[in-house]
Amino acid sequence: MNLVPTRVQLNRPLPPLTYLAPEGLPAGVRVRVKVRNSLSFGLAMGADPAPPAAKLRPIEAVLDPFPLLPPKLRELQSFAARYYGCLEAHLLPLSLPQALLPHWEADEDGQRLSFHRERGAWDVLADLGEAWHRDPSILPTLLHRSALRGSGFTEVRLTGQPHPPRVTPAQAKILLALEEAGGALMEPELLESAGVGASVLGTLEKRGLVARMKRVDLLAQRREAGTDRTVTLNAEQQTALDAVPLGHFGVHLLQGVTGSGKTEVYLALAERALAEGRRVLWLVPEIGLTSRLLDRLEARFPGRVAVGHAGLNAGEKHGDVVRLLFNGADIFVGVRNAVLAPLRDIGLIIVDEEHEGSYKSEEHPRIHARDLAIKRAQLEGCSIVLGSATPSLESWQAAQSGRYHLLQLKQRPAGITLPKVEIVDLRETYRKMRRKVIIAPPLMQALAETLARGEQALLLLNRRGYENFWMCRACGKTLGCPHCAISLTYHRGDFRLRCHLCGHETVPPEACPDCGADHLRGVGEGTEQVEEHLNQLFPGARILRLDRDTTRRRGSLEAGLLATEAGHVDILVGTQMLAKGHTFPGLTLVGVLNADQGLKVADFRASERTFQLLTQVAGRAGRAELPGRVILQTYSPEHPAITFALAQDFEGFAASELPFREGLGYPPFTALSLYRAEADTLREAREALEAFRQRLSVPGLRVLGPLEAPVPRIKDRWRMHLLLKGSRGVLGEVLARQPLDPAGAISLDRDPIQFG
Repeated sequence: MNLVPTRVQLNRPLPPLTYLAPEGLPAGVRVRVKVRNSLSFGLAMGADPAPPAAKLRPIEAVLDPFPLLPPKLRELQSFAARYYGCLEAHLLPLSLPQALLPHWEADEDGQRLSFHRERGAWDVLADLGEAWHRDPSILPTLLHRSALRGSGFTEVRLTGQPHPPRVTPAQAKILLALEEAGGALMEPELLESAGVGASVLGTLEKRGLVARMKRVDLLAQRREAGTDRTVTLNAEQQTALDAVPLGHFGVHLLQGVTGSGKTEVYLALAERALAEGRRVLWLVPEIGLTSRLLDRLEARFPGRVAVGHAGLNAGEKHGDVVRLLFNGADIFVGVRNAVLAPLRDIGLIIVDEEHEGSYKSEEHPRIHARDLAIKRAQLEGCSIVLGSATPSLESWQAAQSGRYHLLQLKQRPAGITLPKVEIVDLRETYRKMRRKVIIAPPLMQALAETLARGEQALLLLNRRGYENFWMCRACGKTLGCPHCAISLTYHRGDFRLRCHLCGHETVPPEACPDCGADHLRGVGEGTEQVEEHLNQLFPGARILRLDRDTTRRRGSLEAGLLATEAGHVDILVGTQMLAKGHTFPGLTLVGVLNADQGLKVADFRASERTFQLLTQVAGRAGRAELPGRVILQTYSPEHPAITFALAQDFEGFAASELPFREGLGYPPFTALSLYRAEADTLREAREALEAFRQRLSVPGLRVLGPLEAPVPRIKDRWRMHLLLKGSRGVLGEVLARQPLDPAGAISLDRDPIQFG
């Protein structure tokens, strides 16, 4: 077999390397290569036109007979790699689990794939791959496992060997049952239909007449179909539904007040897409939003729904991808990485709560799922619907300028009104009571009245732990993390001071490490302290706290949400994870304990995030027939983010905020690229960015920095930032002219959301 120099990308911080690979090997197949002294997965990218003069290593193995990803998804990954400044190999694990390996002994028309591999017929395999993407049933065992371990269902297949002259009656029953079924059956079904035991099957397998393989399929994600709630769309919902044409690309922004029935519009659109024989990609921002949605989807479309998120184990993720590659699911629901799921023939993409920052990855590769979903819709030639009660200002401005089609739902369903929102000025409370309080008297009274009526309340404080930090009252020293430039948070239940960035924790000291005084005191409060305070105030109430500390175990968040929905919780306490999309019929009171907390950060999006959070959490109240009430405790009652949230007025907030953004040159009126440098010292990080800045000479570019990051040290690494402003074209030109070394000190965050 003729070997030629071939470029191979690795999912490592390394530039593409050159290896010797079989001539004709198509780009997009996975290979196994040796890097130094270890084996690694790689992605073949075609022949190297200018190979290095050094002696080249041959690849160890070709893993795929042809590219497994659908062609349009490969095109999307190529675009994402160029846009976000990464390699396609860095994106590949988001689409294909590393453990997903094709079965080379699979055959089509009697020709095993391994036969074509041994004779180097890569053109034949490439043609077969194109046919497989059109109809995966031509290679039914391509992704089966030959070993009978792990999750999945055991399938029995005839091998095609001629029957020996003598078989026992029991063996004949097995062979006849398989022949009548077309050559393959699931093992339990086969044994039942033949009426024989498993030992008979084992004998036939030893004689080579049948083969048993693991058919990987969705296991833990199988759901019982409930009863579909048939809802008649109101006039607004019907107008929105009719305004989304399927069959060609278009971006539609569905802005509707909380509880206005956006999900009903999504479901009706999905039904239309499926009726046309197309598939639906449905993105949600958080795992916690999938459980209730899946119940509704399974009721409406039984057996046609698959799901993907970080809470699944490896076997379940493996089964999801196999099901998608074999067109076994018509609707795929997932969080951020699902935008790269190997779903073919997409007719509709839905991005629910499109404003959520969790759609943007804060780890390499730093993709933005909402933006990639729009690009995927363009490549697939389908409509995409971005939905939110509080859209991002980028999406809102695009709708105002006509780039997106704006659809609005301004009314809740009949009989359900928007909650009454009230302000509690904590400055006035302090003047009256001469001390700081966690729960002000108006909210305390409202809680007591709500519990007396047998209704539910939700208290939001977007800070976990018991106390925010410990400080010595004698010398003013704050107990900080030894590895990061932030203070440690006290967790009373574990009796630990913990860093929420690197995970470092320690037992609280009895005296100040600096001056030795025993005047250490906690400052601030978190959800843990609020829970304890409520238990003291309302000892008979059923109180549940949901934050990152209490939802670490798989399924704990879903269990807590379901318990609240079922009425088994009186007061729900938690962080912003409770603000998104949940419906609790008995919840009538929402209290936000520190409504202006998010305004105190140095971020141009601080007002927008605060408005969105307050509006979203207020929308949890009064979503059924019971009227809702929202109480916001704040030290800044006159801030626009607070006053517009009080009025539930998104358009007013946008009209107030956008002129500031335009005047300062921030999104949506300009694009941003954030270059981050990390090094052992602050000086090294600064020098790396200064050298990079000196190489920049693109017209229309504005450069800010280098400056220290807001948190200058994390995990013992010092951090500097360089912020570039300009059009998307200008920033793309910078990336093309000055590509980054994957192993270098500088990394790129295109369209950054977080600046910490």
